[in-house]
Amino acid sequence: MKFRFLFPLLILLLTVGCSISQETAQDVKTDPPVEDEVIVQKELLAFMELMEFARENYVDADRVTYERLFHGAMKGMLNSLDPYSSYDSPEDFKLMMESSRGSFAGIGATVQKNEDGETRIVKVMPGKPADKAGIRGGDIVLSADGFLFQDKPLDECVSKLRGEDGSSVILKIKRKDAPEKEFVVKRAVIKTPSLTNMGVIQDKIGYLRINQFTATTADELEDYLKKYRKKIDRLIIDLRFNPGGQLDVTVEALSLFLEKGLLIVSVEGRTEKPVRHESISCKKYTELPLVVLINEHSASASEIFAGCMKDYKRGVIVGRKSFGKGSVQRVFPVPDGGGARLTIAKYYTPSRKVIHKHGIEPDVMVKIPEKDNRAIAEYMMEHDTAPLKIQGKDYKDLQLEKAVSIVKTLKPFRMP
Repeated sequence: MKFRFLFPLLILLLTVGCSISQETAQDVKTDPPVEDEVIVQKELLAFMELMEFARENYVDADRVTYERLFHGAMKGMLNSLDPYSSYDSPEDFKLMMESSRGSFAGIGATVQKNEDGETRIVKVMPGKPADKAGIRGGDIVLSADGFLFQDKPLDECVSKLRGEDGSSVILKIKRKDAPEKEFVVKRAVIKTPSLTNMGVIQDKIGYLRINQFTATTADELEDYLKKYRKKIDRLIIDLRFNPGGQLDVTVEALSLFLEKGLLIVSVEGRTEKPVRHESISCKKYTELPLVVLINEHSASASEIFAGCMKDYKRGVIVGRKSFGKGSVQRVFPVPDGGGARLTIAKYYTPSRKVIHKHGIEPDVMVKIPEKDNRAIAEYMMEHDTAPLKIQGKDYKDLQLEKAVSIVKTLKPFRMP
């Protein structure tokens, strides 16, 4: 085995491990279990032997670089703790940080994987680079700058579509009843709205959908309330299929509907004191009747929003029990340019209900056939301008129908 490179690494890992334990021992509430140093050395040696065995014997030599193996090891180490602790490569980490800011440089199109492992253009944003280049909804992206998309993970394909503002990417496109064709698309900064499907659904009932809680969510929500203040007297907020997002923005969004100083969520972990997040000072809509839609795909920040609304009886929660992702991940930049997410705490609702692995139970449970659920999700991806329809071409939205019937029974409020 080749240990001339790896032996100094073993010494470094042992030294750093000891120094970290000494420096942080006074800061933590519960120290990690004490392990015999000989066992630690034994496990590190086994790890290095396995890595060298893979490098010397794996069938494809180009897949066993030190960089690739170390990245895989870091991913495995964190993933073994829970599903939400993870390591992102420099490329994936950059993609994640861009998404959380609500803007990035890309082609201006939404893509998804179909059953054949192909990457399909779901929607092209009007006036954006893909639209200007002549790409259409329904096109299949075969490759980007020679990188083949077939059977590749969706996030890896998306990262190839994004890049520097003003840079170009050559896309090979397959279109129905047409030969394969290459398109040169010049990337531009794309702003992705947090709120979609905004408007009036019927009878002065407002409707909006929050896709994800990003940096712009609270501002967009306040803009909607100002724009429609003379057109609505009740509101439905749709959080279905919302995977979560930023905690501080969720607090800002909830603050629009709650009196200042009310507890929104508490964060409690092992290494830090409990943190209370309270409603902040802002323009208030505390009397506006609300119905909040959730389903089994509503997670994290969307569960904080629904849980807070439910505890204070500020809004009627309709739909299915939420996903149950109530843990806090802290992002740590890694020297190689990547990033690590580590679970450090859990969320508690104002009444101290645990969200993690429990989810938020709706006030009114409404089940929906799985085929309709899938059809609604696809409709949301392709149509984001007008309020969602109760009766679509391929579905009936029983949850939205119930939300409308409930909000009609609530006392209307004259918006300020």
